[in-house]
Amino acid sequence: MKMLVEEPALILEILQQLSPDSSKNNLKSWIEQGRVAIDGRLSLRWNRRVLRGEEVVVRPKVQLVGGGVKLLFEDDHLVIIEKPVKLLSVASETEFEKTAHNILKRRTKHRVWPVHRLDKDTSGVMMFAYTEEARDKLKDKFEIHDIEREYHGLVEGILTPPTGTWESNLVEDASYFVRSDEKGKRAITHYTVISQNANVALVKFQLETGRKNQIRVHCADAGHPIAGDLKYGSKIRFFKRLCLHASLLGFEHPITKKKMSFTAPLPTFFHA
Repeated sequence: MKMLVEEPALILEILQQLSPDSSKNNLKSWIEQGRVAIDGRLSLRWNRRVLRGEEVVVRPKVQLVGGGVKLLFEDDHLVIIEKPVKLLSVASETEFEKTAHNILKRRTKHRVWPVHRLDKDTSGVMMFAYTEEARDKLKDKFEIHDIEREYHGLVEGILTPPTGTWESNLVEDASYFVRSDEKGKRAITHYTVISQNANVALVKFQLETGRKNQIRVHCADAGHPIAGDLKYGSKIRFFKRLCLHASLLGFEHPITKKKMSFTAPLPTFFHA
């Protein structure tokens, strides 16, 4: 359910318009469960005032499957989750058990194949395949950049111009540090500033390619590292996390051919 607000009102009043048969306690529980977003941000206060032109979205009840992982969609071919920050997507040399991949494997009879990854310190929407056919077709889509991927992040400083594109070749060294190098693979990131203050800017990123640490390196190279990204030079530490979030994943289902799009509301502190 969603509504574009025409007259300012409390969020609880908007929810009553969307679901007139629901009790106030039930509507408040939607907010407490993190199901209500205003312009892409979670609303956790029932007395939050919604302004004209803001969009209110109520997501379906989300199923938790362990480790803070939220199940957004599942069929016989693939599964879409919202990964929390501080959880690995797949096993690493130092951690095998506590991963999104293993959490999914423990709850299903299907084989589970990764088709892309999010950094451990990046939260948001990601996808796994349940069949080899779906895996191969989805990997092909990622390879030819036929997947819509949006991220939001807080970057240091005042970012100008407010819209633009960063392009460079990226290469990873033996210490897993990614840098721009003409011998690397081409990486293209489009960005739009949503809002900013004297310290940080809230920025939407759209990936044309999907190289490892792409957004983080491009921001750092531009002199505006992602807030909290100590690996790539951030000086801001008070957020206590890497301020990058995979907010949207859109694609054509590899088997049914249905157009699909999944979103994850921004963390509540993502504002500038």
